[in-house]
Amino acid sequence: MAKRDRYEDLVRFYEFQLGSLPHRAELKQALADTLSAEDLQAFFLLPFLGMITEEKLRKRAPKAGISAEALCQRARRLVPEGIVDSYVGPQGRVYGRAPFIALLEFQVRLQEASPLREVCTKIMNAFIEGAVQTIPTKTPYYRVLPVEHTIRPAGEARVVPVNVQVPDPREVLPLDVVSEMVRKESFIAVSDCYCRSAKKLAGQGCDHPMETCFYFDGLAMVKLESGYARRIDAEEAIAILRRSEEAGLVHNVSNCEGKIQTLCNCCPCACGVLRATMRGQKNTGAPSRFRSALVEGRCTLSGACVQICPMRALTIAEGKLQIDAERCIGCGLCVSRCPNGALQMVPRDRPPRIYPTNDALFGRIYREAAVGLVLRKVRGK
Repeated sequence: MAKRDRYEDLVRFYEFQLGSLPHRAELKQALADTLSAEDLQAFFLLPFLGMITEEKLRKRAPKAGISAEALCQRARRLVPEGIVDSYVGPQGRVYGRAPFIALLEFQVRLQEASPLREVCTKIMNAFIEGAVQTIPTKTPYYRVLPVEHTIRPAGEARVVPVNVQVPDPREVLPLDVVSEMVRKESFIAVSDCYCRSAKKLAGQGCDHPMETCFYFDGLAMVKLESGYARRIDAEEAIAILRRSEEAGLVHNVSNCEGKIQTLCNCCPCACGVLRATMRGQKNTGAPSRFRSALVEGRCTLSGACVQICPMRALTIAEGKLQIDAERCIGCGLCVSRCPNGALQMVPRDRPPRIYPTNDALFGRIYREAAVGLVLRKVRGK
């Protein structure tokens, strides 16, 4: 009986998450050069999804024929590589299989070159440029948050609670306001943007700020454990968000209410989510619950809005400003840059769906992926 190829199993685990991978053979070889058979043994003792306590992991050691301490050491060794997630939480230390996107983002942030970093850079760039077939899902995992002052004037205190019935559900809610979302998070970490890091490694870097990726609570602890992020408080986080707006970056947050996991500040030069949206993909990022609209009689055709729009949704034609409502993602950058107050944010007639929790969001995405991959296989695509 042929010996099982665990490196092939690892690549297939990653393909379940993101679909067919570019540079597949090169990735498999780099993983083989980086990870030992013992490393993979530890990896596959972790649950397919979710985290496991160290106590429970230790109980799985006899199955591997090694000591509990050796098993935990192997798992911890894989954290800085982006292969395993681990942190110390209320239940003590927990472990889990890191998703493939974590492997990519960890590797492109490494300072030292390696075969694995090289192939991860190629794969990350392929995803950014849309050169791969992604998983067949419909639900966006990110959504845009507008520049805050464009939907809530400075000093306005009224915010409608999420979980009560309101006369008009299109009103400004806490889930629309970036500072509201950040201030209620108890544990915040920030790191360099892995999209811009990948582009920089590929010789296609831009001048936008780098330290703009936020993680919260358990995921923040994972990133701190890896050494690729630093902990900050809400005030510093909001200061970074404001600088990001000034630099023309777009807030993209987990597409859910309540506890969020990530908040990115994205540029059209490198961001995989924005680039996908520009290509017409609907399953990565959703627009905000608002859109840009012209205030009649104020526009002087300064062009500031056209220059800042990341989606090229604004143009000047025949002496008039034109807004493509289908392309507008509701980021509010154009409104914030207009010197004459000629643009405003208005609620969308059909606001996009926002999921109640992060678990509900990704539960939906995983179900769509499973069904879509089966159908794709049946149809031979």
